[in-house]
Amino acid sequence: MKKSTLLLNHTRLKASQIHKFRGFVGNLFRNYDVIHNHDPDTGKVIYRYPLIQFKLLRGVPAIIAITDEAVGAFAAIFMALDKIRIDDAEIPVYEKDLCLEEVEFGYSAEMYVYEFVSPWIGLNQKNYHKYAGMKDKTETDEMLKRALTGNILSMSKYLGCWLEKDQKIRTEVQVRERPINLKGKSMIGFMGMFKTNFIIPDFLGLGKSVSRGFGTVAKKLKVDG
Repeated sequence: MKKSTLLLNHTRLKASQIHKFRGFVGNLFRNYDVIHNHDPDTGKVIYRYPLIQFKLLRGVPAIIAITDEAVGAFAAIFMALDKIRIDDAEIPVYEKDLCLEEVEFGYSAEMYVYEFVSPWIGLNQKNYHKYAGMKDKTETDEMLKRALTGNILSMSKYLGCWLEKDQKIRTEVQVRERPINLKGKSMIGFMGMFKTNFIIPDFLGLGKSVSRGFGTVAKKLKVDG
């Protein structure tokens, strides 16, 4: 699978500004629905795994694209993005670093350990109320495992990677709760690590609001079993 990473070195944004960064770029390139996930003609939301994601990587604003279609839109972004407007502030972009690579993606017979480098929003409001009412850690861990497995299967499906009948996703989760703010609402995210037999390219996101930088993962190591 093709993956492009655009780093805006020496440009400083706060995590709370990433959704405005995405909005600025999406408005600038409104004809590219892969950026904002809305139909340009009707304005309706296009439900799919976000092919272009905006995030902070070690404090550096970044845009990541996957698949040929999204990577193809990167040329226009790279050439035109010489400033960012956040509210009334105009932030110049002095340096851009673009990396294009082929990455592995999909089911694996081996297990990999990943780390959430930004909060994972793995539960919707309904599931969170159920989660919050659980007293037993085994139950909460099992619920988070199911949520993570669902996130991986959804990402796999939308990116055209279909599993064979005998290929089952296995997950183990070791996370801690972390309060977050999403669209002005207080929610619970999770930070920590997980293990799965699915290869996820570094810095893609899992869960809700991955286009805004939530749920970003990075591979730590390959393990046996």
